[in-house]
Amino acid sequence: MDELVETLRFRLHIESGERWRLKQARFDARPIANHTWAMRELGYSKTEIAKQVMPTENDFVKNNAQAVVWKACDAYDAYESALKKWRNSDNRDELPKPQPPSTDSWGAFPLVMNHGEGYELQVRDDNRVGYRISAQPYKEKVRGFLRGAKQDLDRVKHALDSASDLEVGRAEVVYREGVYYLHVPIRHPITIDAAEDAESVIAIDINERNITTTVLDRESRETLAQLAIDYGQVKQKRQRYYDIKRRCQEHGKHSEVHRIGNHVVNFTEWTLHRLSKVIEHYVQWFPNPVVVFESLDGIRNDIDYGSYMNRRLHKLPFQEFERQVTYKVHRHGAPVEHVDSEYNSQRCSMCGEKGSRNGGRFTCKNDTCALKQDHSDRNASVNAAVRWIAKTETGDDSHSSADNYRPRKTPPQVRVRRVGSGRHTTTSCGGVDVNRPTSSHEIASQGVLHS
Repeated sequence: MDELVETLRFRLHIESGERWRLKQARFDARPIANHTWAMRELGYSKTEIAKQVMPTENDFVKNNAQAVVWKACDAYDAYESALKKWRNSDNRDELPKPQPPSTDSWGAFPLVMNHGEGYELQVRDDNRVGYRISAQPYKEKVRGFLRGAKQDLDRVKHALDSASDLEVGRAEVVYREGVYYLHVPIRHPITIDAAEDAESVIAIDINERNITTTVLDRESRETLAQLAIDYGQVKQKRQRYYDIKRRCQEHGKHSEVHRIGNHVVNFTEWTLHRLSKVIEHYVQWFPNPVVVFESLDGIRNDIDYGSYMNRRLHKLPFQEFERQVTYKVHRHGAPVEHVDSEYNSQRCSMCGEKGSRNGGRFTCKNDTCALKQDHSDRNASVNAAVRWIAKTETGDDSHSSADNYRPRKTPPQVRVRRVGSGRHTTTSCGGVDVNRPTSSHEIASQGVLHS
């Protein structure tokens, strides 16, 4: 039995208490985080740090201070993990070295609270989820109710039920663009199916402009479905705002730089949430599915490095999209696996021969192969699915091993339409913008992409 932690975001509707206390508590949390990082660098444990940085009773709620220490320690542990991965990398000289959290940072830090201590949720008589936040010791509490998606509010209500197997965890108060939000983690037990028992293989190919998936029947290797989602707007918006931020920095407008950075982060998170939600619904169509991702290391190694390419590559949210898809499909018990990505878009998914790729078009050079041309990203996703099947059968996911498990029939046609206008339009071939992703008329007609 595994445990899944899902963070739900709600807007705080304040009915009583002073709003400025939330701001003050967030700024008071910053020196606690800085002190924690400084002691973590010296090798102190979480318990030792919590004893040293504990504020006086009149300065900060002690339970909240301990929660801030725990969050800061988690951030430092994530840095150490990234640093270890960088040191073990074969191309360390070409990758940026992870930097530790700054111990002299200024500004606000999220107000972290344990349920039942720093904050408390309860279902009110009007069926709303009310909250109580202790922002400062011995001061008036901030009270109100949560605003959010109905399904998220229902999950919180279910977690607050004493008979439920869900549990409300450590929450954070976050401020974004004039609005206070409460991030509430929900823990619940899940059972993830064994990958070796999967009947449907859903391979996902991620690149700079779109996300392409192919579903193969594991036994027959026939194509069950394919899905192509264009998300080029994320890359376009990042590039546009990078240019704006650079000009603002040259003129010393640091507040504008901070505001633009928050806008890009919020837009990216919103886009990835919608895209991963589509994949979550998509996965539920197929019996006993397994989701297969290409190795992220392969994606990074395929691009020549330079100052422009490094910024373009490392700012794209490959890993964050994979993380969101992973926890969403784990809700339904679907396992997630990985295969090597080397040459997936350059080898024919039918015969395994190396072909040529020109933009979004793959051309097979084998005259005897039934597949003459294909969409290069869809071809890569088929290769990923076939390589995973070969890996489970032989323990080897190389292309030579996968040749014995390639599809016997040519896959159905698929087309990805490049849409950058932002309009909510759908064509008969299934091309839409990032707000309404789809792949084919048959898939779009079933309504899953509009849920």
